[in-house]
Amino acid sequence: MRVNIQSLPEPDDKTLASVYLLFGDEVLLLEEANTALRRKAQAQGFTERVSFTAEQGFNWDELLQSGNNMSLFADKQLIELRLPTGKPGQVGSKVLCELVENFPADTMLLVICGSVEKAGQNQKWFKALDKAGVTAEAKEVKLNDLPGWIGGRLRSKGLLADQESIALLTYYFEGNLLAAAQEIDLLALNTGADEGSSSQSVARPDAKKQLAVLQASVSDNSRFSVFSYIDACLSGDWQRTCRILDGLRAEKDESVFLVVMLSREVRKLTQMASALANGANRDQVFKQHRIWYQKQAIFDRAIKRHGQAGWQTILQQLAKIDKILKGRAQSEGASVWFDIEKLSMSICGLKII
Repeated sequence: MRVNIQSLPEPDDKTLASVYLLFGDEVLLLEEANTALRRKAQAQGFTERVSFTAEQGFNWDELLQSGNNMSLFADKQLIELRLPTGKPGQVGSKVLCELVENFPADTMLLVICGSVEKAGQNQKWFKALDKAGVTAEAKEVKLNDLPGWIGGRLRSKGLLADQESIALLTYYFEGNLLAAAQEIDLLALNTGADEGSSSQSVARPDAKKQLAVLQASVSDNSRFSVFSYIDACLSGDWQRTCRILDGLRAEKDESVFLVVMLSREVRKLTQMASALANGANRDQVFKQHRIWYQKQAIFDRAIKRHGQAGWQTILQQLAKIDKILKGRAQSEGASVWFDIEKLSMSICGLKII
């Protein structure tokens, strides 16, 4: 049976299934579902827990035997199997099929996988687990769905799911649910919010106060200044770009992180500029590359400023800076920051003599 992983376990579940299969790319959702199921199982008498990780050289017979080796002191047993690759192999597949076919009483099997491709989902072991119990996929939270996820997370922590807070969190934490969850936890701590509280029972922070606390939190972290730098750079705002670069250079050497994140955006811009030059639909291109609506104006200006050829050249210049960081090339100045500043000027549209 397939269910939504974010609903595991259901709050009103009085009984648990004998088999759970959790898989997918979103690590945070996997781990939270795993924790919720484990707590529910413990509350229902599964006091004996045996944990395995099926890495190279794993003895699958141990898993098979564990179902028949109940502790004298435990009423029920939880067997937890981590399958990082999502590929048990022939031996593992056979053991899993045999285990669920003759599943012992008072035992619960919890299998946690990484990503399992479509072909893998058609294999015998996957189908056997799916048929025997509950299967839930931790799908990547797409950009279009991220604001909704963040809003739900804010509310679950007793915070306001206001548009400004959601927009700020979406901008900074696109593609990183774990970091977003940690920032929301910190926000709840800093505002004194009560997790799970209703607006009637506990006073929540007002929107302005919550946003101010959130803005202060993200701006305190120099890594978030890197995102501000990229924003200013792509916007063509040289003065702001220069100020942020000076701050990053003086406070902490974030050159590697800056170049990695800038390269990600420049690769994206190069691909988008190429697609648009070949007649692709603008809206489709933005959707394909997951450009959130609040960033579309910035990307529009950046693409028009340099075009396909210009962004390809900038990408090549970034590759050279990457070599400097790795000690494979020499900086044109005293340090790699000279090269970063020179490239930033180019991105902003300034002519370098």
